[in-house]
Amino acid sequence: MDWFEAIVNKLGGEEAAEKFLVGDLVVKMAIILYKIATASVSAMKRFVANDSAKKKANIGWTSADFDRLFGNKVEENVGATNLAVHRLERSSLDAPILAELGARATTPLAYLFELMEKQSKGEDGVLLVNGYANIMYAIGNDGNVWAVLALWYSGRGCWRVYARSVEHPHRWGAGYQILSRDS
Repeated sequence: MDWFEAIVNKLGGEEAAEKFLVGDLVVKMAIILYKIATASVSAMKRFVANDSAKKKANIGWTSADFDRLFGNKVEENVGATNLAVHRLERSSLDAPILAELGARATTPLAYLFELMEKQSKGEDGVLLVNGYANIMYAIGNDGNVWAVLALWYSGRGCWRVYARSVEHPHRWGAGYQILSRDS
């Protein structure tokens, strides 16, 4: 635990610290994401999150929620862009992350599949392959924003992909990566 977390804990947690602390400490506490890189992703006329796309990206397992919300998801005319790659500086729920990202938060699922395909054997690249989560926010087939996370599973040599509700009270751990549109 670093000195800042120790102070926050001593004050009774984040909410109590936000009411108590002033100056630079409040600013540091408000920062959740730290941009560490950008990644170029390609344009695609049509992307379908089907078994063929999963095979190309070497996805060995998907959660039931992912299959229900993103299985056979079709994205048309996905433009080329740059993604921002952020390191999560402290554990956080989805709501503060989404608030910090603002309009840049949601991205097409096609981009995550492209990045997983580039690292389909667990090689170094933009995505973490150390067991930590790579998280992006995408619109599911139900029209809602979902956290989609990709984890490299070295024991099986493949990606595992999950979808979680942004309403779920799960905290993402410090050191995880968040992908968003760069601008």
